[in-house]
Amino acid sequence: MLDLIIRNITNRKIRSSLTICGIALGIFAVIVMGAMSENFHQTFERSMSVTSDKIRVFAESGVFGGGLTEDKVSDVLRVAGVEDAYGLLMTTFDEDKMGMTGKQILGVPPEKSSVALNPVQLKAGRFLDPGDSYSVVVGNNIKREYNLEIGSKFEIHDKYFTVVGILDYTGSIFDNAVIIPLETAQDLYSVGNSVSYIFAVPDDRVDAEMLSKRIELSVKGTSTLSPGELEVQARQSFMIFSVITISSGLLAAIIGGLCVMNTMLMSVAERTREFGILKAIGAETKDILLLTLGEASLMGLLGGILGIIVGIGAVQIMNAWLATTRIVLFLITPRLLIIAMLFALLIGALSGLYPAYRASKMSPMEALKHA
Repeated sequence: MLDLIIRNITNRKIRSSLTICGIALGIFAVIVMGAMSENFHQTFERSMSVTSDKIRVFAESGVFGGGLTEDKVSDVLRVAGVEDAYGLLMTTFDEDKMGMTGKQILGVPPEKSSVALNPVQLKAGRFLDPGDSYSVVVGNNIKREYNLEIGSKFEIHDKYFTVVGILDYTGSIFDNAVIIPLETAQDLYSVGNSVSYIFAVPDDRVDAEMLSKRIELSVKGTSTLSPGELEVQARQSFMIFSVITISSGLLAAIIGGLCVMNTMLMSVAERTREFGILKAIGAETKDILLLTLGEASLMGLLGGILGIIVGIGAVQIMNAWLATTRIVLFLITPRLLIIAMLFALLIGALSGLYPAYRASKMSPMEALKHA
């Protein structure tokens, strides 16, 4: 059966090749879009893991609405169940690029830097210490992009900072973080004693969700986001992003499936007499069905393999090109490869169902009448 399937495909080299390329194009799109989604998913998961124990306190108008100052930190600390609290100032590193590079300035009270970054570990150096003014701790991607070492000078807004710490790679937002003392950040950006938000660390014996509501009720002019609420919001955003990225890939793959169906329908029409002869010499309906489905599935398999190979190559090339800006946009995972291959096989098999059904229902006598 397999040798017959292979022969039937190779007998129509141009048509079969175009069909396989159609499927490959769809799977290529699935790989590229899926790799983008996988990278976003990994960054999301790892970012959540390093900030999931803290409650975020914002101004009522939101994180970009202003109105939150360091004075509120003491108010948050007075709420029963809050073990620690500190303000952070967050802004983009490259303002002219609208944050597209993902690099961020984090202004952190020096005495709280190890707590704010916990459980991220240091690759070299130390965290910020009380009294630091123009010292900086950088994420792993920042270190590689600017070729920094401990003691290197790093320019931020025409001011030179000394690198005192380099964070270990985490695969999270902290890889693109530039951490400087809070007061220095406030002076650099002329924002007085404003902060973007306040991190509240719950006591181990306190329910974080309940404490979040208590802070919001107790500290006037604030709204909060508990770890649970943050995860729900982040997962919703991730789901929307995944739907947008994967949908375009699936659309291309479905178009590839239509190519298979068109090819198989034409093949069935051209081989009417052949199917009649096969039935006349004893081939059963299931044999004709398996033969036609086998051809469609094999083209799906070949298209899937080709699409995966080209997709992986394209992703590697794009990641290498983006490496100049230290952006990692794509991530190939075993899960993505398995899904892509299964989808290619499924597209091939489903697209061959109707042609196979038509072929299997042919009457031997009617089929033999065809020239």
